[in-house]
Amino acid sequence: MSVRPGMLAWERPPKKANDVTDPSLLDSDGRPLPLPPDPLSPVPGVVENELAAYRAGDVARAREALTALAGTGRSSTSGHAAMALAGIEISENGLDGSDRLWLEQVAAGEDPWLGPLATVMLNRKFRSAMSSDVGRQILASLASQLTGATDAARDGFAAAFDAHKGTTPGYVAGFLLGNLLIQSGDQDAALRPLSHSREGCNGTFAAYAGHLESHVLMGQNEVEPACEVLSHAYRSSHPVRGGDEGLHPWVALRFGELLAGQPCVDFVQNRMERRGVSEGEVIRKPFESANGRQRVSAPALADLGLFLFFAEFKLVHAALERLREWSDERYERGRRLVLALHTFVKDSGDAKSSRSLARLLTKLELPTPKY
Repeated sequence: MSVRPGMLAWERPPKKANDVTDPSLLDSDGRPLPLPPDPLSPVPGVVENELAAYRAGDVARAREALTALAGTGRSSTSGHAAMALAGIEISENGLDGSDRLWLEQVAAGEDPWLGPLATVMLNRKFRSAMSSDVGRQILASLASQLTGATDAARDGFAAAFDAHKGTTPGYVAGFLLGNLLIQSGDQDAALRPLSHSREGCNGTFAAYAGHLESHVLMGQNEVEPACEVLSHAYRSSHPVRGGDEGLHPWVALRFGELLAGQPCVDFVQNRMERRGVSEGEVIRKPFESANGRQRVSAPALADLGLFLFFAEFKLVHAALERLREWSDERYERGRRLVLALHTFVKDSGDAKSSRSLARLLTKLELPTPKY
């Protein structure tokens, strides 16, 4: 396979075992480039085929085939199939509980888009908000999105957002509209409903809106605003502040990735000065917080980040294997995170850790950064 312009790193042909100098991962000074915003997670063709059958009226066939796909193992395809099944159950039966099994499977997976959304859909506050007449209309639009009828979903979210601003259903419609606009490629348009919902809500809803808003800001290279929004989302998502235990690991992970890739943002400097801690301790904290709230969601990237700080390389390798099993894209994300956090292990001064880290970089075919 040849390399095309603009080809993503995980789409490229495998490198030879001794080719560990990929220049695309380092800047001109030999430092790791910041982690890019999470790429979108398109519906696999095999799942979309069954959703097309569902939209054509063949509900039984779609359920049977998607159930089989959802049970094939812990992978991107099984995660998308489970989310599609949740959408079908909601479309057919509302929030009667039949969706929970599938949403819990998605929340426990590795998808950075479906996972957070699934945790919000499982949240009691969300399910309560969907019990009103307006809420049921919004829920129908969400079911349309999850079953592939995105135009109908967008129209429904936009109508509810415009008609019910300043109310809980309006805020929910706002962050769901923002999510769908991001998925549709209209990221700039997503900012208005997302910022409106973040500013009007607290707890889980504010955290999820901020989580999404930060993605757009990072894509616009607005690093400091993204850090400010994501810092607020990080605090709001924590259960002690009224957040959700399932959502918090996802928000904390994104915050840790941002700090790891942009270690000189004002947030890090301010925390170092106010608390008298090192840069590494500030960057480690989100990964540590994510790791401590893993009853619902346990993204392997959060484990990788934390255990790399403590030079627990067996656990780092285990996390990488979970990412590899899920998708090539998530595994590539793991490689990039190892590179971004490399210096904090390297600076530990422990010779054994340094040798283990060097072996890890070689195994992952990563260049050695210059510091």
